Amino acid sequence: MGAGFRIIAHRGASAHAPENTLPAFEEAIALGAREVELDVRFSADEEIVVFHDDRLDRKTPLHGRVRHYPGSVLRQADIGAWFDRTHPQEARSYAGTCLVGLDEVLAQIGDRVRYHIEMKGFEDLLPLRVLQVIDDHRLRDRVTVTSFSLRPLRQMRRLADDVPLCLLLRDTFDAVRSAEFRPELEGCTAAQVRDYWTDQAAASGFQQIGVRAAEVEPRTIARAQDRGLEVRGWGVRDDGELARLYDLGAVGATVDWPGRAIALLEQRGAPES
Repeated sequence: MGAGFRIIAHRGASAHAPENTLPAFEEAIALGAREVELDVRFSADEEIVVFHDDRLDRKTPLHGRVRHYPGSVLRQADIGAWFDRTHPQEARSYAGTCLVGLDEVLAQIGDRVRYHIEMKGFEDLLPLRVLQVIDDHRLRDRVTVTSFSLRPLRQMRRLADDVPLCLLLRDTFDAVRSAEFRPELEGCTAAQVRDYWTDQAAASGFQQIGVRAAEVEPRTIARAQDRGLEVRGWGVRDDGELARLYDLGAVGATVDWPGRAIALLEQRGAPES
C-alpha cells in the first residue's frame, strides 16, 4: 500500500466544495491531495452514482431514495445549493453543481490520484459493476475498495484478488444497531467488538481496517498489525485527532480538509505517501 502517512480527501475536499462532486475532487488535487475517497451506490437503472446518503432529501431538491431515480435524473440533481447553505464561509458559490457518475469521475480525474471507493448498500451486483467501471478506465492499480459491510467486500475479493480492500468498522454508537450485528457480540465491550471485526477482516483476506479516529487505541493498531492489517482513521474532527493517529501508527486518514492536513504533516516533519 506504500510508505508514509496517507492523507485521503474525504468525498473530495468536502470542506471547500460540494462533497462527491468533480469540483470537490479537483479542489482536493489543487490542495495537494494524492488520494480521494468517494461513495458509490446504484440508481434505479443500475448506474453507479457518486453520492453518500441513501436518501436525497437533505442535500438535493429530490425526495426519496437514490435507488428510486434513474441516473439521468440524478445527474441533474443540484447538490451545490445545499453546500452554499451549509458552508456560507466559502467565497465561491457552487449552486448548479450536480451529482455525478463514477464513470465520469474516473474519466476526468484519471490516474492523478488513488481512489478509495466506498460501496454503499447491500446490492449484490454493485461490486461487479464497480470493478467493470474501474477496468474500463484501466485504474485497478490505483483503487482501494471499502465498505462498512463484509458481504460486498467478500464479493469483490472473489472477483479480484489484486484489489486492496478495507473494512470500515462502525463506531461504538452504531455498532450494536447495525444489521450485521452478531448475537455473539451481545454484552461485549466496544473494544471487543472492534477486535471481532478486525479478526473478520483478516480472515477474509482484506488489507486494511478503517476505525473512527477517536476510537483508535494502541491495542487497535497492535491487534491489526499482528493480523497483517493496516489501520486508517475516519471521522477525523481536528488537527489533534490527526496528529494522534499518526503518533499511534495508523497509515492514514480521511479528512474533509486535505490542504490543512498536509500542512500539519509537514510541520511535524512527517512524510506523506
